[in-house]
Amino acid sequence: MPIKNQSSLTDTLCPQHEISGQASHAGAGVNAKIGCSKQGGRPLSTPARAGVVANFHLSHAERVVAIGELHIDLDRDQLEALLSTDAFILKLMQSYQGTGELPDWAKFVSPAMKQYFRLHLLCTKPDAKTVTIRLDHNSAEAALAAQRGPANHLAEIIKRTLKKLGIETDLAFNLEFNHTGSTENHPLHIHGAFCIPDVRVAEVSEALRRALALGYRQRYTNLAVHIEKPRSAHWWAAYCVKEYTVTASRLEAERRQKKRPDYSLQSLTQEAKAFYEEISAWLNIK
Repeated sequence: MPIKNQSSLTDTLCPQHEISGQASHAGAGVNAKIGCSKQGGRPLSTPARAGVVANFHLSHAERVVAIGELHIDLDRDQLEALLSTDAFILKLMQSYQGTGELPDWAKFVSPAMKQYFRLHLLCTKPDAKTVTIRLDHNSAEAALAAQRGPANHLAEIIKRTLKKLGIETDLAFNLEFNHTGSTENHPLHIHGAFCIPDVRVAEVSEALRRALALGYRQRYTNLAVHIEKPRSAHWWAAYCVKEYTVTASRLEAERRQKKRPDYSLQSLTQEAKAFYEEISAWLNIK
């Protein structure tokens, strides 16, 4: 029985996706400055490290399912091979990450890393799609002026647009500003993920373009709305949060108040927390 997601360590150790120390700890909670020595396990404080451990945990979960489908007598050789592989991977990850429970989600995981886990998990779901929306000037300025904050404002438009098409889905995204200096298109754009059937990608793309990017002028291959299947859950999640701190600082400077540069459904946050805690329990197996 083939086992998927046997990613090598080097596949997910991407230096360009590291978050700075400021992003890793800013806003992580009231006890964020307390040393993690009081926690037990080493923190998954960057997308690169989190991606390695999360991917191997997902492969462990698949092996658990595969093992459960085998007959203890009829599939003995295959069962022993899977158990041996699982034990080896666990030992490898404990050597890489260390043993002990991971630091508490609420107190010690930064907002950027929480969003990373949400997006990573979302991109592993059935019908998952990555989405980039390059906002036109009207949509971007309306979002930046919105009382509830730009992320919440744009999320409501996206959800309303999808609902008109009869689609309800998990949704998570990050805001980001491009650095080209061009004023032809607004620099504010969205990178995120949701779940929609393959056959509805064109329809959803056009609906979102009309709702948020009708005035966007395409240059080269930069579509107003780009939706596709995730090539790598880790890579996309890391890409979405790569400028979390920079975007948060710019939003605060422009609005003179703190507003989060990300959006996620509360239900997805709960799932991501459970995902994180499952990884923690796995690493702590003796």
